[in-house]
Amino acid sequence: MAQEFLKKLINDDGRKDIDVISRGTYVLSNFSVPQKIKDFLKENKIEYSHHTPMQYAKEDLDSSNFIFVMTKDQLKLINDKYAQFSDKTYLFMDFCFGKNQDMQDPIDKKGSSFNKIAAEIKESVSVLYNRIKTI
Repeated sequence: MAQEFLKKLINDDGRKDIDVISRGTYVLSNFSVPQKIKDFLKENKIEYSHHTPMQYAKEDLDSSNFIFVMTKDQLKLINDKYAQFSDKTYLFMDFCFGKNQDMQDPIDKKGSSFNKIAAEIKESVSVLYNRIKTI
């Protein structure tokens, strides 16, 4: 979801110099994006086409200017395995708001709980984009 919001902001801004990829630290090959996420994206004028979950690789980290993770556990995992990338690996909420906390995952939430977290992701991605577009 965060990836799709960021891609939309980049596209709406006409930027061609920023690429966005999404990778996971733990990937289920049979994962499909839940309808509620597709619906939320559509409500926000994002046409979701398809996403194939992919495990992160050293090459992804090496070629990226920024690496954003949603949880402290993911941050620790990447920094422990690839310490050489720690200077460009950030906890999402820390980078956006200076909060050393995890970004909640809306995937298992329903109703207003889902909407609240999804809206928080959207808002946070906007903050993130405004920070990185000037760097």
